[in-house]
Amino acid sequence: MIGYYNINPGGSGMPEDAFGPRFFKTRFYTWIREACSIDGTVPVLEIMLTSGQVLDVSHISELKDDYMLVSAFIDERDCADTYHTYIRYQTIYCINVLNKSRKERSMGFNVSHEPRLVAGESRLQKAAAETAKEYTKRVEREDEEEKKDKKKETKRRAAKAHAK
Repeated sequence: MIGYYNINPGGSGMPEDAFGPRFFKTRFYTWIREACSIDGTVPVLEIMLTSGQVLDVSHISELKDDYMLVSAFIDERDCADTYHTYIRYQTIYCINVLNKSRKERSMGFNVSHEPRLVAGESRLQKAAAETAKEYTKRVEREDEEEKKDKKKETKRRAAKAHAK
């Protein structure tokens, strides 16, 4: 068994989790290609969920910031039919990669099928946008205060000039 990572079930769901979106968008496909490069074998990807359910994954269809869509085999004995299921990252407990002989298994995980990346605002992007809005408001307030100060200074100078 290659690539078993024990994590805290039901983690925070942040991109820093062991099996968060960053893992699947960056390291996963490099890692899985290396693990599945053994000649004469069929790569089998099992995703174990915190509920105990094990998914025998055919391919990953799409990745989003808070979930992924996978195609899983209904019956591993014939691998004839698949179904789609959405998985929240924080429900992934471990990932198993097995290399089975072609006699044991005719079909497995499709390494060449790259998932579609679904754009979405992550929590960090939302926080950055909120911070940018707060910054803009602060700058606008400072500009208004500066304008008021300039008007006061202009009035004070005008009053001083009239007093002479």
